[in-house]
Amino acid sequence: MALEPLDWNVVVVGYWNPAILTPAGIAKRLFELQQSTPIMVEVPIDGLAPHRVRHDKITVTADPGRLVVAVDAPEFPLLERAMTIAARAITNLPETPFSAAGFNVRFRVTEPPAEMIRAIEAPVDSRISDAGFAIELRQLKRTLRYEKGSLNLDLRLGKSGDVRVELNFHMQSSDRTELTAWLATPIDSLRETTDRVLREVLGAVAEGGKA
Repeated sequence: MALEPLDWNVVVVGYWNPAILTPAGIAKRLFELQQSTPIMVEVPIDGLAPHRVRHDKITVTADPGRLVVAVDAPEFPLLERAMTIAARAITNLPETPFSAAGFNVRFRVTEPPAEMIRAIEAPVDSRISDAGFAIELRQLKRTLRYEKGSLNLDLRLGKSGDVRVELNFHMQSSDRTELTAWLATPIDSLRETTDRVLREVLGAVAEGGKA
């Protein structure tokens, strides 16, 4: 079994104003950079998707429905910085209506242990197969209480045999104070909780013996 971290990010759901969150606006309001500081701006070829603003291993993407702050490498120190930038967006743009915030930690498990596969499978699977249907994806979801919000645990078993594990630390609220407090969750708590889920619930260990 191998456990590979991938695609970690922070998401704030709200009605973002694209006229404010231009590349220059993101650089000033979120990254808090001086005007002369260089940034990388990725513009979609078709012009339909939002632009992506990258600086110092963090990429911000803003569309009318949500703000995504992604990290170049799935590491907790980088995720902590992304959480700070997302909280800054809430603080510096108080006129924006918000509805939720969350941070996402994801892993791909190759050659998953049999007990993990059994946990995702269900008795109805055999009846589905007997009826002549091919199962494309198996999924197990649980919502756990975590601090003042929730932890959504999602396991997906695809045709490749790999398992995708997602831990979504979610806060549903329109209150800016609650959302910024959620995004200030101590990174050590986040790391410990992730490690506990991987070890004690899933029986998986990341490379180096820890999450």
